[in-house]
Amino acid sequence: MVIRPTRRGFVFGALSLLAAPRLQAGEPRRVVTLEFLATEIALLLGERPIGVADLDGYRRWVSVGNDGLAGATDVGGRQQPSMEALTRLKPDLILTSALRHRALEHRLSQIAPTRLLNDQPDDGDLLSAVYGCTKASGEALGRIEAANALLADFDTKLADIAKDVGSSKLGGQPVLIAQPLPGVPRLRIFTSNSAAMQVFVRAGFSAALDLPSEPFGFSTIGLEGLAALDGKSRLVLLADAAPPELQSSALWPMLPVVASGGVVPVGLPSWPFGGPASLLGLARNAVLKLQA
Repeated sequence: MVIRPTRRGFVFGALSLLAAPRLQAGEPRRVVTLEFLATEIALLLGERPIGVADLDGYRRWVSVGNDGLAGATDVGGRQQPSMEALTRLKPDLILTSALRHRALEHRLSQIAPTRLLNDQPDDGDLLSAVYGCTKASGEALGRIEAANALLADFDTKLADIAKDVGSSKLGGQPVLIAQPLPGVPRLRIFTSNSAAMQVFVRAGFSAALDLPSEPFGFSTIGLEGLAALDGKSRLVLLADAAPPELQSSALWPMLPVVASGGVVPVGLPSWPFGGPASLLGLARNAVLKLQA
């Protein structure tokens, strides 16, 4: 699959880059990241953020480049970071999400130049958004060559996974990617426009269900929805095990995908909303578990 940004997305991206704050090579770098995707990309590009929103959450759920966060300060939640903590850090650049922090842009910009990453584009293509956010981060951080190299490496490694999958019994295996929702007998399922599902298709799998695009790349289903999966499909579960809320139902063992042994927990961390490293890690872990 070749990522082809839409004309509207290209224009938005071009204008954003022209207006974006940038760090020059050799300048002191005091970068703060307020969203997991921004944190992951910054670390992959060789930055060590001095401040990170929901630092413990990143270490638990994403866990990419954790060593690079040894000296980082937690600046509060991703939805509502602490302005006081940000001010104390005196950053050179704040790197974050356009979706999450557009309303806070003015306040953040009073503290430091702020770069909003377009992580939820109008066309809904969330894998293309990962490419765009990586390039925009490279531009803002003065690491354009590193960003291009990172994406080229991502493409190469994903193609290698696809080659291995294609030459095995997993080639074309129908999969559904799902994430448990705490406390309820429902699953978050990733639709065709999600970065995770697109990566799995590029890796040589097929979609077990024909799911329409959703604004955030996912929908939710319960036990009745899972009944649509046949015994040849695999339910790739982003968890250590199927949640008790599902297993306690009398309907659970009767589902074709369950009765056939098709539920495949891939373990944690499994972050489907992340950057190149998170997405590659998710695909690799799934291949290992499906081959077991």
